[in-house]
Amino acid sequence: MALALHRHRHSLPLLRHLASSGLGNGRVGCQNPAGYCRAAGISTHDMAAEVTEHKSSLVRDYIHSALYEPHLGYFAAKSNAVGAITEPIWFNRILGRAAYNEYLSNLYKQHDISWFTPVEVFQPWYGYAVAEYILRTMDPSAPLKIYEVGGGTGTCANNILTYFKLRAPNVYKTMTYTSVEISAALAKKQKARVEAVKSHRGHFMVNCGSASDPRTWGTANADPCYVVMFEVLDNLPHDLVYRETPKSPWLETWVVRNQTSDSLIEERRSLQDPLIKRCLDVISQVPGTSSLVASAKSTLSRLLHFSELSWIPTGCLQLLETLHRMRPNMALITSDFSSLPDVTISGARAPIVASKENGETKDHSSYLEAMVCRTLHPCMDIVYSKECGHLCVCK
Repeated sequence: MALALHRHRHSLPLLRHLASSGLGNGRVGCQNPAGYCRAAGISTHDMAAEVTEHKSSLVRDYIHSALYEPHLGYFAAKSNAVGAITEPIWFNRILGRAAYNEYLSNLYKQHDISWFTPVEVFQPWYGYAVAEYILRTMDPSAPLKIYEVGGGTGTCANNILTYFKLRAPNVYKTMTYTSVEISAALAKKQKARVEAVKSHRGHFMVNCGSASDPRTWGTANADPCYVVMFEVLDNLPHDLVYRETPKSPWLETWVVRNQTSDSLIEERRSLQDPLIKRCLDVISQVPGTSSLVASAKSTLSRLLHFSELSWIPTGCLQLLETLHRMRPNMALITSDFSSLPDVTISGARAPIVASKENGETKDHSSYLEAMVCRTLHPCMDIVYSKECGHLCVCK
């Protein structure tokens, strides 16, 4: 797990892209008026229609539906997809890594929880550390504004608000904390968790909607603010692109239903999608591989006719474009997986696709199983590794 405080490094490719796209500090009105989510008691907006299983779709739309579809999606089917630990863990009573792994394994089995975030496992100290960083770097002349994307069960929000209440009461008096949550079930859980502390009620709100959709954010606001995202980038949908050789044009991948067997299959099409094009352009500008190594790989690929299959973080780029447009003076704090074990799906930056039942995790050999298996195992997780961090916007 890697924590990144994105304020200054590795920013040029994305910043050049955002600047050239004309995403500046202008005000943007809501496309749809705000509504109300009666189940959660929170503000919301009308979501775009989900991709159905019977339509062809880009890979990212297929994965988005598997993760976020309102009834069977991973984050919607069960409110306990993300677990909550009610009491802090006494780590001084756990002797070594083996005992720690066994302790967590028992927690998973006891609660039938899909996974616990580091915010949960290391509470309240994880949230306290983030709060201390914000306290040290914030502008004291303006009220503090914090937005959390994908707030899980509300533990992070609760810990950060509690820290400011105890450590900086003057800041706490005027601060606001907004959770932007796509899952109505988790949004309801966050609201209940945080507002159990009465003094937090005037500082906390939940906005139910996709953080990648500008309508969720309402009007663009250039006030300084902090956006925190923990274990979010790894779950954002990717696209899958393919080319025969380094000189061949990229092809985008669609998921279609085979009319003969009724199974889901991949179909390569000429590259048309604007978001995929922008993402490939940004990735091509990311430093990291020496020109000599890149040249050698390219030559070898041409000689041996190697094809290329690559998962690209279009969902991440879409979110960052929206954040830059709607909260242009944000400071972004994010953490995510630094590596993934035993990835069996083909392609660079390929994800792990897994389901969990009775505390046991089952990995799947194809992302196409996400729709098929979810009828039996609604909690179908799709996780990517740190490469999407190359697109992180920096201040």
